[in-house]
Amino acid sequence: MRLFLTLIFITVVSMAKSLYLSMLPLPKMTIINLETKECDVGCLNNYLNNGQIFSFLSNYKKGLYDENLTKEYETLKIKFNIYEHKKVQNIKIALMVPKNVIGRYTISTTNTILSYLLAKGVNFDFELFNSNDETVENITNTVRKIEEEGFHFVIAPYTSKGVTNLLSIDTDLIFYIPTINKSDAITQKTNFIFGGIDYKKQIEKLLIFTNDKIAIFSDEGNIGFKLSSYIENSDKKIVYKKIIPQKLTRFKPFLKENKKLENSSIFLNTPLVKTSLLASQFRFYEIAPYALFSTQINYNPLLLSLTQYDDRKDMYIANSIGHSIDKLVAINKLLDNNILFDWINYSTSIGIDYIYTLYFDSYSKRFFDENILNNQVQYNIKILKPTKSAFKEVIILDQ
Repeated sequence: MRLFLTLIFITVVSMAKSLYLSMLPLPKMTIINLETKECDVGCLNNYLNNGQIFSFLSNYKKGLYDENLTKEYETLKIKFNIYEHKKVQNIKIALMVPKNVIGRYTISTTNTILSYLLAKGVNFDFELFNSNDETVENITNTVRKIEEEGFHFVIAPYTSKGVTNLLSIDTDLIFYIPTINKSDAITQKTNFIFGGIDYKKQIEKLLIFTNDKIAIFSDEGNIGFKLSSYIENSDKKIVYKKIIPQKLTRFKPFLKENKKLENSSIFLNTPLVKTSLLASQFRFYEIAPYALFSTQINYNPLLLSLTQYDDRKDMYIANSIGHSIDKLVAINKLLDNNILFDWINYSTSIGIDYIYTLYFDSYSKRFFDENILNNQVQYNIKILKPTKSAFKEVIILDQ
């Protein structure tokens, strides 16, 4: 799928004077060339000899002149703190997916990228490349096709297995991986940027609110296993642990008269539906836990409708999804897409925002506040409680 869209936006910018001192960084200077004629080496030397520094700077073009002129240009650029505005007229972004593995995220990730580019109102060339699965052979073939098509920037929502195979390929393409945290990928490659959330840090934040009696419910998936290991490696006492098979919905055998769960901090490392069922069954079997805890996997508005308020009133949820501008949220909604609660879509938005402002338009203001440190998105973590109609942040006063 290749899309060429041209949007023209008329922006009215209003400016106001400030009466207060600011901690903003010193301004940078941009030189704009208003001349219509080309300036050769002799012309540039004349500007320098006559002291017409800014005429020299505005007419200089990289790669066209001798070494002395280049050195002079670089020296003056530093002296006057000149900023070279980088703006590419046509944006080229590739989306690489293992469609048979990630399923619905093929469409939602596509819509996330399109929503961002539409919000920026730019010309763009966007193409979807499908490797079908995550085998080394198919991933390699897809990467080579992307290179042949002239793309340099790739967003690739792969699982840990796919990322491992992707890292084994020799390529200069710049990849943004919205699904995996860098801590789960053993690599020193600088052309890979990771946007996965840090579940370990979310668990650490949640443990602040627990007592010393921990119970764990997990499913059979990799995420459940990983979350459980983070909890078990803490200094808390684990009094009960249960792995629930995917198709199991009858909880009576391990909940009825289970005294170990009384006054315990119960971690629900389970998908939304199973989490909702467990929360209701605790009350049904008259189990009174200290509190319930979960990570990003259960930050979902459906939790408010799938559970009774009494089932979730003592529940804490870790969330790394931050603020999104209204314009971007609205365009995503038009494409039936969600970046307010779906963390992979949110991570993808951060990735395209980072790539666009760093490589395509350095004047453009970023839509997101998250920084990228050592090739990993740095997320803020908030602890929320699901109230009767919304998620409310819990303020941590002492840690």
